[in-house]
Amino acid sequence: MDNNHETEPLDKINNDQSKARHEEESEKHRKTIGRFRIALFAAGIVILLLLIIVIVVGVTKKYEKIEPCSSGQRVDLSEPLVPSIFHDLTSKEVKGMMDFLFKQKDLNLTRPEKMSVKSSYIFSAELHLPNKRDAISYLDRGSGQRPSREARVIIFRGDLLIPKIMEIIVTPLPNPTHYTTWIDDIPFQYRPVTGPDYGGALVSITTKTNEKARQLLLESFGGTLVDCGDTCLTYKYISPMSAAVSGRKERLYWYWMSQFVEFYILHPIDFAVLVNMDDPNYAIEKVWYNEHTFDSLDSLVKQYNENKLQKKPILFPVMSENLFSTLYRRGTEVPKTNQRAPISIEPDGKRYSVQGQHVTYMNWDFDFRMSSTRGPQLYDIRFMDERIVYELALQEVSVFYSGYKPTQMFSNYFDSTALIGPQDKGLVPGVDCPSHATFTDALHVMESSTKPIIYKNAFCIFEINTGMPLRRHHSFSSFHGTMYEGLPNSVLILRSILSVVNYSYLLDVILYQTGAIEVKVVSTGYILATPFTSNAPNFGVHVSDNINGNLHHHMFSYKVDLDIEGTHNRYRTLDISTTASANRFNPDPNAKIIQGQFVISEKKTEKEAAYKFNFDTPKYHLFYSNLKSNKFGVPKSYRLFNRGMSKQLLPSGKGNEPAMAWMRYQMAVTKHSDRERTSSTIYSGLDALDPVVNFQKFLDNNDTIVDEDLVAWVSMGVQHIPHTEDLPVTHTPGMDLSFFLLPYNYFPEDPAMGSRDSMRIEPNVYNNPKSGVRVTGFNNEDLQCKPPSNSYKEMVEADPGILFETAEGQSTSI
Repeated sequence: MDNNHETEPLDKINNDQSKARHEEESEKHRKTIGRFRIALFAAGIVILLLLIIVIVVGVTKKYEKIEPCSSGQRVDLSEPLVPSIFHDLTSKEVKGMMDFLFKQKDLNLTRPEKMSVKSSYIFSAELHLPNKRDAISYLDRGSGQRPSREARVIIFRGDLLIPKIMEIIVTPLPNPTHYTTWIDDIPFQYRPVTGPDYGGALVSITTKTNEKARQLLLESFGGTLVDCGDTCLTYKYISPMSAAVSGRKERLYWYWMSQFVEFYILHPIDFAVLVNMDDPNYAIEKVWYNEHTFDSLDSLVKQYNENKLQKKPILFPVMSENLFSTLYRRGTEVPKTNQRAPISIEPDGKRYSVQGQHVTYMNWDFDFRMSSTRGPQLYDIRFMDERIVYELALQEVSVFYSGYKPTQMFSNYFDSTALIGPQDKGLVPGVDCPSHATFTDALHVMESSTKPIIYKNAFCIFEINTGMPLRRHHSFSSFHGTMYEGLPNSVLILRSILSVVNYSYLLDVILYQTGAIEVKVVSTGYILATPFTSNAPNFGVHVSDNINGNLHHHMFSYKVDLDIEGTHNRYRTLDISTTASANRFNPDPNAKIIQGQFVISEKKTEKEAAYKFNFDTPKYHLFYSNLKSNKFGVPKSYRLFNRGMSKQLLPSGKGNEPAMAWMRYQMAVTKHSDRERTSSTIYSGLDALDPVVNFQKFLDNNDTIVDEDLVAWVSMGVQHIPHTEDLPVTHTPGMDLSFFLLPYNYFPEDPAMGSRDSMRIEPNVYNNPKSGVRVTGFNNEDLQCKPPSNSYKEMVEADPGILFETAEGQSTSI
């Protein structure tokens, strides 16, 4: 018993020790396994990181090995030493012209820094084209003397006892020796508002209004003109009253008042003054306040202080409280994630070339320039080396408004009075034009400088796939013969965008591979608003708390000088109508079949060729040479097809209508004359009583147009009744207008049949798809090069002058 009792504790001790050792060894084992697992996990992470690094490095190296995409054909935008006869004035020519003009004592010219209304100064200068016959002789035959380069200079002669405007031709450039008079004795009252005019009037009326009506403005509109902090009011926008509507041969302008915010035109207040611009003190002749007219500021303030007026304060909210006029992003954001929009690229570089202001694209080539007075111009447009158009040029942009208040009642604008060309600048890559476009600058000579002023990015040139086939056909059934053939529609576009105060106009000339030309205009920008009134509901729409959007009519004039197989052309219409004839396949002997037909109508005089659209008499408009026909004896022609027609509703001869007589017709055809160069002028805003260029007189000559050098004057327009979706800015859908020049029996077949862009899919065995198919012309879209990046953001941040007026001046002077 005792022995057993002695061994039991020993066994227990041994067992406890053994168990302890086992647990200790197990703990060590677990720790070892844990450390191993941690090491294994760490190793896995390291391996994964190394793998990621290898992949990134590999991809990066692979990407680095991808070469930049080819630049394609040559683009040289440098100023040529010997400019073509269509090239804008060069800086060398401007310097030579200025040196010459300031030496002419009879012109008595004042330099820009000292100019005033009563001085003689240069308003503008630009290229003056040679006579067409001389230009054609030089271009086509290479014979004869190269036409001299010349400049057309507009001079305001306020220094004379009887002031006037004169236009002279300075020649030859770059080293002129003389000038000749182009137009003399233009009434001084016809001149547009100039820097000295506008600035002088603005200072004068601001001072007078602030001195006499400061408290009235503060109580009525919550702001003042000076010392106003963040509640400033301002005079900026103006409306001309020509003698034709005022009954007075004086330059009268309504100056509107508005809040000085972004964008002030959408923040008008019901206050305006009529200013006599011919008065040296810029007399205020009428005042408009809260829908009433007063003879003077004194009369208004007196009645206001005597409580004889119904006071209707309209305290416009400040910008932070009312963002309807701003373009800051707001509303529901789309897309839901930050995905970038599609972009266009040139995988093999540019398929067009630019040399100065000459462009070559596939079968096309042409010259272009930017006229200071009239805007974008194209010359010598050729397809397959044959001239189709000698001159394709914007002439005028007009907008006529309607309204109850004088500010809109008299708002009949001719944009050439503000000089159209300088309004085109600052095109933005990636928005205004594809980022791969070629951007060119424009040179202008204006009153503010004797040196040429360069506006950056005035034109863009680009080729783009429109996303619409140029042609295609698919025959699915063997009954018709199985096949597919299509050609993507890649076009070349020359684009400019005018920003004339509140409106922007996109102006395109589009060249198709078929030999067709499209001229397109699209309107966007801010509407011209007036303070809301319930007195005239038929003039405008209530679009925001305190403003109306008023009815207005946009109108555009283009000159199209066609040369179809030379300069001896004719104009005919194919008049479409219906005809009834006996139905020989009906047992009823009196049965008739009625169907369409066309009748050729040759136009022999200019009056016969003045066209007003009539839905009852549809027509084809054809220009052709009677000397050149195709093998079927049909004249080789071009068709002018206007899809932007609009009728001007104002009666002929009333108000400012005579200054835009070109809008009486959707198209007019005249015999070319070097004295009938434009349909409008910079004086049109004020010269309606006796227009400097009276377009109607072009037609009243009634010259024969048979076998003559013909010019088509094309007008387009769109009526716009604003709506709430026009805020903050009118969008482009539905605002586009266009006309086409289309080959009509000019080629034996579609000239785009030779395009390498086409694709054809057909069975290996004719009409048997089971034999397999072959695809020809398919372009693999796997890009093996890096397209150029859009660096505009960095460029404009480094040089804001690309887009905005800088403190030093309007743009770049050279």
